[in-house]
Amino acid sequence: MIIAIARTTMLAAALGSASAALAAPEKGSQKTRDFVQAAAASDTFEMVESYSALAESRDPQVRSFAEQMLRDHGQTSQRLQQAATSSGLKQPVMQVDGQQSQFLAALQSARGPDFDKTYWRQQAFAHRSALLAQQQYAASGDTPAVRQAAQSAVPLIQSHLAMAEQMSARAGN
Repeated sequence: MIIAIARTTMLAAALGSASAALAAPEKGSQKTRDFVQAAAASDTFEMVESYSALAESRDPQVRSFAEQMLRDHGQTSQRLQQAATSSGLKQPVMQVDGQQSQFLAALQSARGPDFDKTYWRQQAFAHRSALLAQQQYAASGDTPAVRQAAQSAVPLIQSHLAMAEQMSARAGN
């Protein structure tokens, strides 16, 4: 029930963000707009996968990590949205991209220990990708508030990556 409500809330937020994005004129460089959308998709992917983990996994480590992902990526998403707003940018659409959709489908079709193993592998991959994007924008982004949001996300994502890689290795990935 909680997961269904959370998914519905995320969908409503995504639809609200999409309609707000259609109404506002574009501001900011293409680099910044692309980064903001990619970071939003990354946060959304982490949260949707984590809702799936809470629904499917019985492993206390998976569940604990998923809960942490929901808290932490909810915060990074909020910081990103605030940075976009304060910079006059359109709000990012909170949705996963094409490759992330494929990962979600693979995860959601797995069960039991295969689910947990897939979750850890995908979390390690997703956090490696997110870390690279955040580090690049943090180092050379052209919008100060967005660059600061990226800089604040880097240590958190590094921590997530270390945990996910450790658990992925334990799971035999």
